Amino acid sequence: PWSKVLGARDAMRSTLMCFALSVASIASEQACSADSTTSTTFDHGLASLVLMTNTPPPSAPSVQIRGRRMLVNSWRPEFPEYIGAPRTADFPLVVTVGNSANASIADYGKAAAALMAERLVTHGAVKFSGLPLKDGVDFSMFTEALEWNAVKLGGGGTERKDVTRFVRTASEEPDEHTIEPHMDMAHSVAHPKRIAFFCAAGPPPGAGGETVLTDMRGVYADLSAQGIPELFATHGGVSYQKRLWSAEHVNHTYTWQQFFFTHELENAIDQVRKRDAGANVDESGVITFQEVLPATFAHPTTGEQLWFNGVHTNHRSYYEEAEHVDTSDGSPMHTVFADGTDIPDATMAAIRVAIWSNSIAMALKTGDVVVVDNMLASHGRMGWVPGNPRKVLLTHFQ
Repeated sequence: PWSKVLGARDAMRSTLMCFALSVASIASEQACSADSTTSTTFDHGLASLVLMTNTPPPSAPSVQIRGRRMLVNSWRPEFPEYIGAPRTADFPLVVTVGNSANASIADYGKAAAALMAERLVTHGAVKFSGLPLKDGVDFSMFTEALEWNAVKLGGGGTERKDVTRFVRTASEEPDEHTIEPHMDMAHSVAHPKRIAFFCAAGPPPGAGGETVLTDMRGVYADLSAQGIPELFATHGGVSYQKRLWSAEHVNHTYTWQQFFFTHELENAIDQVRKRDAGANVDESGVITFQEVLPATFAHPTTGEQLWFNGVHTNHRSYYEEAEHVDTSDGSPMHTVFADGTDIPDATMAAIRVAIWSNSIAMALKTGDVVVVDNMLASHGRMGWVPGNPRKVLLTHFQ
């Protein structure tokens, strides 16, 4: 009888494709207790996802920030001394995948997309553990199943290596270098809407290399209390002053070849002048230009105002602290107010304090996936002991 067939099918479906999505502290990895848990079910095709929510217990601070080497402004007394694991279940949303041995990677991707359609904007970031992803090819299959618009955008200074068409390494910066939390390409008119990260090799305990996530809603609230968004608006926003050398003459990644994925100078100039008609090219092939943008933007879905810019990570102070960047011929990037006046040092420090004060640190394990809304959650990484394995891949989405 069809009733028995359907019943057996549903039982098998439940057994094979149930995700136990447990919102818990990443650092403590404690399970939710039954008496403090509520659940929401997400269905997508064969996949049935049960979201279990509770508030994780507070975790002790874990990563030292104040006084950290090569971290701009970290010597200031108002800088947070530590950042730790997630303090609540709200940021990020942590998802633990249950036993679904016969599920395909595409099934997981479709189920994850259904969940994030409802939850990503609410939480800003979602972390998945337990997905059956082993390498960049598996990660590519997972991101394709999300059915989002994957892109490879030019205009960024971080060196990345291609793994598949839309999967790249997150960064090729030196192991010991700490990357400040930032929103990818927030310094440009072309920036991704979402980013998916895949931990292809997690660092061993005690080696460092934690992934940093920052709640940008909290950052905007803290900066608004100090009148900083209004200060930037009064000055017309942010001017990003950029200088790109030819890779033939420098040994760092701030070159027009790296920025625009081309080896033809004329091609690079064409792309630059779409951003700044007044761009200049000198006789040695150095391109200088600027992009002027607001410091805040409205989120396209919620309409809320957010601090969305690269004012701190494109300021020359960042590059002057980065030992691997040669600034003997000048800084590759700098930020000033849009009217050309300098941003006060105290304002730059207040921005960095607000960002780090709203940040958490996660020790990702091999196979973990983190997806962020690029306006709601910034990301960074702590440096780690050189020689230890750590590899993170990413895909950008428009």
